[in-house]
Amino acid sequence: MNKILYIDCASGISGDMTIGAFLDLGVDPEYLKKELSKVHLHGYGIEVCQKNAKGISGTDFDVILHPHNHSEDVCDQHRHSHDDPYHHHHDHSNWGQIKELIEQSHLKEPVKDLAVRIFQRVAEAEAKVHGVAIEEVHFHEVGAVDSIVDIVGAAICFDAIKPGRVIVSPLNTGSGTVRCQHGILPVPAPATAEILAGAGAMIYSSGVMGELVTPTGAAIAAELANEFGPLPAMQIEKTGYGTGKKDFGIPNVLRMILGSGDSFGQEEVMVLEANIDDMSGEVAGYTLDRLLSQGALDAFYTPIYMKKSRPAVKLSVICHCKQVQKLERIILAETTTIGLRKYAVSRTVMKRETLTVKLPYGEAVVKVSEYEGIKKASPEYESVKELAQKTGYSLISIYKDIYGSMGLR
Repeated sequence: MNKILYIDCASGISGDMTIGAFLDLGVDPEYLKKELSKVHLHGYGIEVCQKNAKGISGTDFDVILHPHNHSEDVCDQHRHSHDDPYHHHHDHSNWGQIKELIEQSHLKEPVKDLAVRIFQRVAEAEAKVHGVAIEEVHFHEVGAVDSIVDIVGAAICFDAIKPGRVIVSPLNTGSGTVRCQHGILPVPAPATAEILAGAGAMIYSSGVMGELVTPTGAAIAAELANEFGPLPAMQIEKTGYGTGKKDFGIPNVLRMILGSGDSFGQEEVMVLEANIDDMSGEVAGYTLDRLLSQGALDAFYTPIYMKKSRPAVKLSVICHCKQVQKLERIILAETTTIGLRKYAVSRTVMKRETLTVKLPYGEAVVKVSEYEGIKKASPEYESVKELAQKTGYSLISIYKDIYGSMGLR
């Protein structure tokens, strides 16, 4: 059975509501605090309590900033959640500083990677909105201590739950305007809209006046989602509610539903294609490397013949919907094509995990896959190669030992 997490954004999403929902699902608050202490960040405290939002009980997560961290230049309330996304006027932090802060922490590597990817989404959106290079982006909301805690905390909680598949509902963005340091902006705020557009998210407004989706919340949803859509067929195990800070006249909660389903790996993905007959091999190779490094699930070339029997290649890229916009830009920027086609396909993938197999003379990394009783194991080549060079044993003999130790002779 595959662990499925459904994130219901009928009342929007923000960073603190995300953590509240994870805690309500069962993540230990003390574990969260312990992990957050591994980031060299000071001047804040954390409060966790139960709160009732229009008849629905949920968990409220709040970051309390120490007095010297506050500025007199704030809009409305103490917390940014469902409020002005830029109301804290802390010392601005740029993208490089925030990335360095996370990477130099003692967090688990998967948590670091996830937190950095979430921040990068906001940085890229801000850069595009303001027309500057990403290195020049100085964060207001995301540079604030409370928002760093929100994003890193969300990554910690996600790693603790470890769902195999995440589906995010259409996001209710709210409507009207929001006041911030840049002035009065429409809802969704420009950075929020850019993040959701890049992720391929579905959005709507129920008519609620106010900002329901913050830039931080949008980036978290965009990065966690394997897909956007309705609640899938699943057996519910737990539900969790994270409460917001403002009263919009509706239950201001983010709901998470954790369950299991039989259809592991049944998902919709996108295929991007372009036929190219005038590109050098060096450019072709570089483009493939860049696509794979930027999130493509797979990318490859197929030899073809075009009109007048000209030899050419067909570039095919498989990716999640949320990666389409970014990968399209890479294809158009790096290759000679002047257009591409794209279409949705359904794919089935086996559940995969990485194990370390102990042998009498060392350890080897093995990828194990499973689907409806079908099991496969594939030793990681670089790991086996390193062991062969270290011991002098042949690759074949090490492969045999690995399979034997796993009962797969």
